Amino acid sequence: MSRLSAQDQPAPDLRPFVRASRENVTLAATYTHALEAWVQDQITQAIDPNAVPLRALQAMGTHPVVYLAEQTITGLIRRPNLYYVSHPDKRLVKETEEWLWPILPKVLGVAARAFAYGAVPVIFNWGTEDLRVQVPRDDPPGVRNRTLRDHVHYVSAHEVSPGEVELEVEDDVLRSIRFEGRAYHADRAHLFCWDAEFGAWTGQGARRRAWRDYCKSMVVSLLQSRYLERSVDSPRVAWAPPGTQKVEGEEVPNIRHVNQLLMALRGSGAVTFPSTRDAAGNKRYELEVLDLPDRKDVWHQALNRYDGGILKAYLVPPSLAGLEDLAAAGARILDGMLREFIQDLATFAASNLTELVATVHAMNHDPARVPAPEILAYEVPAAVRKLYLEVLRLIGAAGREEAPADWVDVPSLLDQLGVPLRTAPVTAREQRERPAGRPPDLTSGRQERREDARDPPSAPPDESSSG
Repeated sequence: MSRLSAQDQPAPDLRPFVRASRENVTLAATYTHALEAWVQDQITQAIDPNAVPLRALQAMGTHPVVYLAEQTITGLIRRPNLYYVSHPDKRLVKETEEWLWPILPKVLGVAARAFAYGAVPVIFNWGTEDLRVQVPRDDPPGVRNRTLRDHVHYVSAHEVSPGEVELEVEDDVLRSIRFEGRAYHADRAHLFCWDAEFGAWTGQGARRRAWRDYCKSMVVSLLQSRYLERSVDSPRVAWAPPGTQKVEGEEVPNIRHVNQLLMALRGSGAVTFPSTRDAAGNKRYELEVLDLPDRKDVWHQALNRYDGGILKAYLVPPSLAGLEDLAAAGARILDGMLREFIQDLATFAASNLTELVATVHAMNHDPARVPAPEILAYEVPAAVRKLYLEVLRLIGAAGREEAPADWVDVPSLLDQLGVPLRTAPVTAREQRERPAGRPPDLTSGRQERREDARDPPSAPPDESSSG
């Protein structure tokens, strides 16, 4: 029996740091050491991926850069029209498409989530239905309708949180998944596991790879909110006469009183001092502002660097992981490595779909006589690879101290990747289930040829009317 995630750990105690921020006091050594200890504890967790609790990985999804990276790299493999059924018998191809395509978007979403988390289980529901398929044939009218009575197949898929299940494994083979006290055998439950190592079932999730830079980004954001206003407000040096004066009925030293007045300004406001002079003719109260360079860019540079690290954890292929300057790599090298990386993601989803198809095929046919169909992925279109290539090149802007918003037009990128962007709530009509059957193939020239075939050929020009 094994688990897919580590047990949740107690939340870190940041009360001293929060209290220091609320009271608007400087961070004393006690508060600073407490924060440093927490940061080091979070960073060292990245050494052992299992040490990062699942709830921490889920919280990463609210980070805008994490969300952008996930939608960018997984937007392609979520498209049903990237996959097709391969088998010599056209009847089996149509049969498989008829029951698989209605649940395919849900299953592909689980495969994409497995890339982010490392391993995600899914539980299927069996059903018995009549399938009506159209089998192509050479004789007119070109197709033949056929009804498959009492066909047994998956009718729905339910994604399950990795932290709520236990796996029963025997001889490195998944036997069942236990969820809510019930065991679901391998013919009904499946585990999408991305890049598992040493026989483990947890996988290498992208969120775990981005954990270190994510923590640093959050800590820098926290410190920025505390110090940004002070960093853009130039420090002031004041001179005050010795002695005390009454402030709200209390004797306060002049120097402390002036410090309180200046601290209350917080970058804006005005303060007036008496225009009195000493015996030598010097002003008794005097204020000077130190002219220092603007330090707000220091925070932005740090945030950009860590945001770039998050994107690299998702978008950079393993073969480019050690290359710091992505823009220096040749276009052919980048395109080749990127093509293999994205194609591997599509192949990962197709391989898992093939296992599911084999399970359903064994319920309706004899695998010894009729081999099961295979799910394959089309080659990633060159236009999409070019788009990803441009994103990778722009990731190098993190080293040039540019913000992620300057790298790429995010709405345009998501639109080109097929990620839905909504400005209005979903209507009841849009919530209806998609019709059964395979969607049009948009990844090759096949659909374009079909559209051209529907249009009547244009009439040839009349040669007699020519000059």
